[in-house]
Amino acid sequence: MNDAEMTAAFLLERVRAARGALWDEGAARLGVAPAMPPSGPALRVVAARRIRGVPDDVARGLLAWDRGQRPVDLLFAVPAARDVLQRQARGRRCVCLIADQAARAHGDPRHPDGLTFLLHDLCHLEKFVAAEHHRGQVGFFRCLQRALAAPALGALEAAFDDLWRADRDYVMADMNGSAIFLFAALKMKLNMAVRRRLAREGGAAAPTGPLTVGERAAAMPAVDTLLFAMGLPAALRESARAVSARRDHPTEARRLLAFFEAEGSDSDSDSDDGDPDAARG
Repeated sequence: MNDAEMTAAFLLERVRAARGALWDEGAARLGVAPAMPPSGPALRVVAARRIRGVPDDVARGLLAWDRGQRPVDLLFAVPAARDVLQRQARGRRCVCLIADQAARAHGDPRHPDGLTFLLHDLCHLEKFVAAEHHRGQVGFFRCLQRALAAPALGALEAAFDDLWRADRDYVMADMNGSAIFLFAALKMKLNMAVRRRLAREGGAAAPTGPLTVGERAAAMPAVDTLLFAMGLPAALRESARAVSARRDHPTEARRLLAFFEAEGSDSDSDSDDGDPDAARG
């Protein structure tokens, strides 16, 4: 039994236990016939039937994993955020098979049991391998891993609260998609950490809404520290400062994305059996 079959069997067992006879929603509509027959009985069910609560992308991903077309590591415990970051910086993503008790102990109400935790991981895997975003993500995560090893960023983080560390870990271990989206989210969370630090220093509650002029001025050195620690060339830092979640600087975003894609172009998954470009469909 390979890892994909083990994962499919875990998934089927828990969906059937949770849904009873309602687990089967009819014939699968995956769009493309597998290039080779699934290797085990659970995967054959995934290929043939629609499983309640399992998105089609997840089903296609399990079958692609069976064919060696997903850069994924199967784990049996919840990894630390930095472990997830290290894997993603190598072009890989993890999927966890864990007991309900372990999922509850992890403390995220969005996936409180082993089934929902697994579905969450499989959805993130598909976002990670998406052909249009994979190399950019790998490059972004490599830059973030580089930044976390930089003394200058460590000194900056020492003045921040625990919420910053939770926000940072969320970006590096629990967000996937466009590298520009990830970068903008990280920068926004850094700005909020500066806001909260200023409020603590002033003995007041942190305000809500857009950053004030003073907060923006205070955040600029923190953002520059992050950009330097990530290894962005000086010529790109103005573009990185301009990029935001509002998508209002498309030219700067394209320049920054090209840099992240170049950083991620030689990941472990850039091979004939793991290339996400070949795995889609």
